Amino acid sequence: MGDPGINVETGGLTRFAADVRADVDYVTEPAVGRATMPLSSVPFGAQNASGAVHAAKQRYARSLNASTRNLSNFLAAARLLAAAAEKVAAEFDASDARSADGTRRVEQALWAAAEEARLARLAAEQAAAGPRRPGRAVGM
Repeated sequence: MGDPGINVETGGLTRFAADVRADVDYVTEPAVGRATMPLSSVPFGAQNASGAVHAAKQRYARSLNASTRNLSNFLAAARLLAAAAEKVAAEFDASDARSADGTRRVEQALWAAAEEARLARLAAEQAAAGPRRPGRAVGM
């Protein structure tokens, strides 16, 4: 019978992390920059005094800002994923995967990456929600 231990091919994790980083740094982030550059303002309706046009312009600007934030959050999440894969690969490489201590370190690296991602998501959600304004709710 062979060795019953867990065999983790860490080279795949390392390549995955490198591929994600390369995609973010050389493909996705530059594309996001090119896509958002012409969207830095909302020029339509500038010469129109209509309240409806102004309201549409405001909704469009909010949607544009939310989309831009989503792209930024995607880039940050991809970087977190790459960092987590690198940490896990490094922990597996540095330890005997069958040892309790090695398993614990790998689990800690995974939990730390998950917590970092959770905190980043919460910060993004709070930023998207905007400042809270005190006041009374009005029923319709």
